[in-house]
Amino acid sequence: MKNSYNLTLLIITAIFVYMVFYGFPDSPAPWFDEGINLGIAKSLVTRGVFSLEIAPNEFIKERSLLITTNYPLLLWIALSFKIFGIGLWQAKVVMFIFLFIFAYLFYSLCAKYYGARNSLMSLALLVTFLPLYGNGKSALGEIPGLTYFLGGLLFLESERPWRVFAAGLLLGFGAATKSLYLLLAASVMAGEIWFTWQNLPASETDKKINYKRWFLLASGIAIPLLIWFYTLLPSNFTFDYLVRTLQLYRNPYNAEGTILVNFLRFFKESTPIHFALLLVAFFLSKIFIKPRKWLRLEIILTVFVVLDFIFYLKTAGWYRYFFPAHVLLFVLFPPALGSIAQGFGAYAWVKRNAQMIVVAALTATQIVVLVVNTQASLYYDRTPRQFAEDVNQAVPPGTGILVVDIPEISFLLNREDIWYYLRANPHITFGADLLSTRQFPAYIISGPWESNYYLTNYSPIRSEYGIKIDNGKYILYEKKKPNTKI
Repeated sequence: MKNSYNLTLLIITAIFVYMVFYGFPDSPAPWFDEGINLGIAKSLVTRGVFSLEIAPNEFIKERSLLITTNYPLLLWIALSFKIFGIGLWQAKVVMFIFLFIFAYLFYSLCAKYYGARNSLMSLALLVTFLPLYGNGKSALGEIPGLTYFLGGLLFLESERPWRVFAAGLLLGFGAATKSLYLLLAASVMAGEIWFTWQNLPASETDKKINYKRWFLLASGIAIPLLIWFYTLLPSNFTFDYLVRTLQLYRNPYNAEGTILVNFLRFFKESTPIHFALLLVAFFLSKIFIKPRKWLRLEIILTVFVVLDFIFYLKTAGWYRYFFPAHVLLFVLFPPALGSIAQGFGAYAWVKRNAQMIVVAALTATQIVVLVVNTQASLYYDRTPRQFAEDVNQAVPPGTGILVVDIPEISFLLNREDIWYYLRANPHITFGADLLSTRQFPAYIISGPWESNYYLTNYSPIRSEYGIKIDNGKYILYEKKKPNTKI
């Protein structure tokens, strides 16, 4: 039995290592949000400014309207840039380290609460889950935030003061990594209240509440969040600025009428259906168990999953908004199956084998999806890096390039003569509107002119530019006549 366990663990580990390093460094290719994060880390290293450079020595001042992935990840990427130089692979290495630490903590947490058998099944589901690599290998906050979160949860059960404080610090760093993870604070609070209530006797209530533990935990969480708040605070802070920031965090794309549309996705689309099956299985396993029998871990994870689900319903509908909850359900799903199987007391075969069969079938399905999609452009694409290399060769330094809405290319160009016009979402734009002031750059990089939200406002100018490089996704436009320098 031990040999088969070790062999299975070795196979799972091999799959994980292969998928992490597959297509390096172009799997997945950098994209919009990642380009912003990489640009901020680059500005910190080259200019000493924690913001995005939108023109030479000009930076975005309204950082809270731009920065959604913060210093618990970006400082590590900046450190990698400082040591190894600025580039895509240097950022990917940081994400690989986070992925390995995350997988180890995930496995350890499952083993601690549910035993070796369940932890192996949870790990198999995690490692064969394609979005783990799409989100986890990009310079985004999802996996780093969860890494801090799991580290905090592993310390949380201890009553030793330093461990409780360390748990708070790690949970605070997780919450500060990404604005979505502010929900972690509410989840941990719910778990602590539940656990305290669970252990209270009928009398002497006040004597049983461990206020020292709550103070240490809250203090640990507060420190990273205060740093987080400081990184986003502008010099000219106003109440209107605060309102805009809160509106952005509440609904990043200011989408309306999305709740029903997004809810129906959980009945019609494969990834949301996969999520729903995991969640339903867990709730079914708890139907016949008294609430006081829930573990503190289960309360924390359930509250976060539900809050993340509610948040997703109000968004533009991208799956990565419920990706953190999706991943955490892998912790709960195999034990839930085991509990459901135990309910079939009269069917010994079902009790012994149902859990393993269901997990094996789901893992096999995920492997098929993994194999089929690894070559898709969403998960492997050399286009951005190749285009940037071509532009660097074609455009002399100091010429002047306006980049419209493609921050990943601006980062890959790694040059100082770049101007941005950036729409962070349909309601927030950054950068000077150069074309309206008749300052025509020698080069413009965007998608097709006719379909670009900004360039379509200047259709008459299109005739003054020819196409220098066109790879379909990105286009370098060159001014035909002598240009007016920016």
